[in-house]
Amino acid sequence: MRMRIALFSLAFFAATSVGTAAGFSEAAKQLDGNWRGQAIVLRIDAKRAQASMALNRPFEWQRFLIKEVRDDEVTFTVGAEVFQARIDTDILTLTGTSFRGARVLYRDTGGLRGTKSD
Repeated sequence: MRMRIALFSLAFFAATSVGTAAGFSEAAKQLDGNWRGQAIVLRIDAKRAQASMALNRPFEWQRFLIKEVRDDEVTFTVGAEVFQARIDTDILTLTGTSFRGARVLYRDTGGLRGTKSD
């Protein structure tokens, strides 16, 4: 009986961790790229785990880390700042610790200065 419970628990946790890893990977793919909004620019290079929010300093990158993925919401950090984002097709609704309220950003397909288009 103990063996069955142990095997069931192991299978459950393995399935949960694989699902979570897939969720993080998918969220990183969706966030990757250049985003523009009113008075805010967010550039995310998910492959290199770095991001930038400084338009006037395009080569200044900070650490990018996804903390949590829930349905259509992602919590992530850029440096010391924490953000929560809701992702639609090419629209990112962002709340963060560095500003009040929500900001709407749109995917910038034209490319920003200081970024490499893959």
